[in-house]
This record gives sequence, C-alpha cells and structure tokens, in this order.
Amino acid sequence: MKNSTKITNASIESAGLPKDAKQAIAEYIWNGFDAKATAVSIDIKSNELGFIERISIRDNGEGIMPDTLDYSFGNFLDSLKKGQPKRTSYTRGKKGKGRFSFSLFATRATWHTVVVQHDALIAYTLIIDRDTKESYESSEPLPAQAEHSGTEVVLDGVFGLNAMTLESEEFRDFLAQEFGWFLHLNKDMGYSIKINGKPISYQQLIQETDETSVTIYSPQENSFVFKINYIRWKYPIGDRYYYYFLNSHKVEVAKLLSSFNNNAIEFHHSVYVESAFFDGFEMSDMTLSTEGNLFSEKEQQVVYRKLLAELRDMLERKQKKYVREKAVDIKLEELVQKDLLPRYGASDTDKDRKATLLQLVQELYIANPRAFVGIKADLIRTYLGFLDLLLQTDRKAEILPIIEQAIPLSDKERERIGIILK
Repeated sequence: MKNSTKITNASIESAGLPKDAKQAIAEYIWNGFDAKATAVSIDIKSNELGFIERISIRDNGEGIMPDTLDYSFGNFLDSLKKGQPKRTSYTRGKKGKGRFSFSLFATRATWHTVVVQHDALIAYTLIIDRDTKESYESSEPLPAQAEHSGTEVVLDGVFGLNAMTLESEEFRDFLAQEFGWFLHLNKDMGYSIKINGKPISYQQLIQETDETSVTIYSPQENSFVFKINYIRWKYPIGDRYYYYFLNSHKVEVAKLLSSFNNNAIEFHHSVYVESAFFDGFEMSDMTLSTEGNLFSEKEQQVVYRKLLAELRDMLERKQKKYVREKAVDIKLEELVQKDLLPRYGASDTDKDRKATLLQLVQELYIANPRAFVGIKADLIRTYLGFLDLLLQTDRKAEILPIIEQAIPLSDKERERIGIILK
C-alpha cells in the first residue's frame, strides 16, 4: 500500500542530512538504540571486486509500531521522539532525518520490522525509493515467525561506496568514537555493535580511567553511596561531556552537562555515577530550570547538590592534572611558535627573564586554561609584555593580587606563583 510522506526532495536536501555514509550509518545505529535495542549488527555484502551489493543494519529493539507510521514516516522532521524528554542518552534522533539518510549512497531502503501487538509478534515491511521519497510502501502486518521484536534496514543499489571503506579500521574507529561512551555507559547491560560479526571495541580510546566511591549524608542523617567512574578519552566523542546518572540496576536515568564543556584544551571526559539514590527517580522529579533542582524533595535536593559539588571538585582535579601533564607544554610551545613572547636576547639575564615568564604563564594556564581562550594574538602579546616588565621591577609582588582578581587560585597555586615572583 502506498502512503504519503508529505515531503519533497527539496525539503530533505535543505534539512541537513549527514554529509557522508559513515554518519548516515551511525544515524541508523542510533535509531536502533532509540528503539531500546541492546545489539546492533551491520552486515555488508560485497562482490570480489569490492562493490557493495547490500548493507543491512539489524537491531533487537521494539520495532516500528504500525500506528506510529504517520509520525515516524509520514512527516519528515517530525517523529515521536520529538516530544520525549532529552535528559537521557537513549533518544538521539529528534527530527526523524535518519531514516532518509540512505539517499546519500543507496537507491532503496527497506525496513523489515517485528513488533509486539496484543501480546503477539507481528511483522511487516516498509519501502522508500530514493527517487520517490514523497511516498513509501507498507505491507499488511502478519503474524511473525521471529523470536523477538526488532528491525532490519536493508539498503540496496549502493553507489559511490566500496566495501573497503566500511570494513576499514578507520570506519571502526569512527564508530568507536561515536558510540564508545554509550557502550561503556551500558557495558553491564551487554550493549554491542558488530560489523560482519566482529564487535566494535572502544577500549583503545580510553586515555585514563579512575573509579572511586563517595558517601553523602542528608540532613536527616540518611547515607547514600555513589560509585563514580571517570574516563578521559583520547579523542572527541559522539556526545558532549556529561555526568551520567545510573540507578542500582545500572540503567541511566538522567544526565547533566559537566562544567568543563567549553575549556578548549582537548579534555575529553565522561563521568558515570551509579547509586541506589537514583532508584526512585522519575522524570517528573526533574525541573527545567537549574541543575540544583534535579529533584523535587528537599532531602534529595540537598544530597544531589552535595554530589554535584563532589563531582565538580573531582573533575577540576582531573583537569588540572591533565593540563599540568599534557596541555600546558602544548600551550607554551604555541606561544613560542606564534611569536607571542617578548623579544629576548642571548644573555643570561634575558634567558632568566624568559624562563621566569614561562613559569608564570604555566601556572596561570594550569589554574585557568580558559583565561587564554578566545583572546586575540595582539592582546596576548601585550599582556605577556606587561607581565614581563612587571617581573623586572620591585613591584612584582603586586602581580599576585592582580591575578587573583581574575583567576581563583588554590592554596598550592598561590604558593607556587608566590615562589616564582620571589
């Protein structure tokens, strides 16, 4: 049976579809996880010359309910996901663009879906052709022979893409970066992505990891234990940087942006927080306003705010450690290469001046990397020039109070800068 999608080719082309096949396939994988799948398999059928004959993306999710087709297929840039709260990682698609992304590299997409309806499994098929995206075909739902629900998307007529691309380590690394944080989030639930039967691994992307536990007491002296799993990734990940909150069943119930999302120092991190504290969590407990009001009850609010303070302190320590060990050397080299330092001669005095300035800049950068972000080169050059001049006067001790007006310093940071100024 033919059905209208109420769209045109022009509307799709202007909607910001993925720019390449890798991103398009990632959209289909996310669709599977959106449908509560725990496993997604990509199978690539190619001939001896490396030309792809067919790509299938199969998941064990809930399938596509027939009574949702008007929303999920009939209206482009609209879907049932659009009205769902975006407070967990399980709903990525908001505008339903992913189902049309096949048109980038295939002529036809066929969805074979199995759903539970009235306590029985039924199956039916949906077809969209690249040249006639303004309509789709659907078959009559019939009793299914399958063992469980799920959806398989089959892409035929593949063009401009060869098997080597999708079977390469580069593509596997792309999926690892896109989904590694999500697979780790759900590692205890057995989530997986496979390409031609081989699981995607993300462990190679983990640069640093740390696990700890904290106990927080409420005003009523109730205690709650939080298991915190911190990860620093080698590369950017397919999500922003969040605290992910998991209940005692290891299921994510909410997430919150960390306070280190805009530091521009390649500090790629995720923090997973597991606790029975989140067992009674309901979406209605959350407010839209501030992070301090995640819960409606006062006792929960107090515990939650204490938890956030612990998490911020922990991440601040981790970031400073990372900056001191990795990022600061890169920043100092950048200042030299861009000729932003004052001009120094070859004398021992000038060498000492340069060393002192670099030590001071190093400590300032560790204390607050953002103080060096988004500033024009000329301003940085001027700023460093004034610091250098002050360091040569008997008023250099006054530099520290001036710095503290702009950058909060810990006792150790204040002590280290004080030693430099002496």
